[in-house]
Amino acid sequence: MIVWRDKLLAFGVHFIATALLAAAAAALIFLVWFPTPFDAMIGGARLFVLVVGCDLALGPLISLVIFNRGKSRRELVTDYTVVAIVQLVAMSYGIWVMAGSRPVYVAFAKDRFEVVAAQSIRDSDLAEAHDPRFARRPLFGPEFVSVRVESADQQDALFQELAGRAPSARPKFYVPYAEAFEEIRKRGGQLVELEARHPEAKPLLDAAVAESGVPREPLRWLPVAVRLGFWTALVDVRTGKPVAYAPVDPY
Repeated sequence: MIVWRDKLLAFGVHFIATALLAAAAAALIFLVWFPTPFDAMIGGARLFVLVVGCDLALGPLISLVIFNRGKSRRELVTDYTVVAIVQLVAMSYGIWVMAGSRPVYVAFAKDRFEVVAAQSIRDSDLAEAHDPRFARRPLFGPEFVSVRVESADQQDALFQELAGRAPSARPKFYVPYAEAFEEIRKRGGQLVELEARHPEAKPLLDAAVAESGVPREPLRWLPVAVRLGFWTALVDVRTGKPVAYAPVDPY
């Protein structure tokens, strides 16, 4: 006879254990690798739900099916060891996938920002970095850099870009972000101009301004290129740094 009370108890205990593991993974992913708003900008939240949601649902459901007090202790230990191994492997794979898609650099290139994922940078690219500070993939959230292609590298950069390797994903072209402040100030557009072109985006831009805590006067906008399209960065011209982002395609 099926004792549903026992099965539901096993389901609940398994669910809580899996949820705690998922919470630890979420803390790593959303507090370290995909800080706001990069979770929404790059799609990290959706990927996390897909990866962890399956693990969170299937593990406890398996408990609901396999738990039986009529089994010996050895049989239960064997069953749950197999389930735990499968869950941990699935969770580890999901975290590995997210580690590869995490943003490691926000690079200013020419007239816009480009968000660079860890998997976009090859190990050979890291070895070519002129500045040792850029010869690694940051582990604790994205760092700001500027992209500068010298005249001698223009042809190589063009050919590689045509082959799918943008200069923003090649650390050999990275220079400290502060070196681009003047260019960023020059390239930044007035918010009123962007709102005139896209009046439907004004509520989103107003929300970003409020979030920044900076008055509108010193704010300028620049495009942010991500895998899923474009966002808009609000830059404080006094510091040259983005202070907020809006889910607005400025083009």
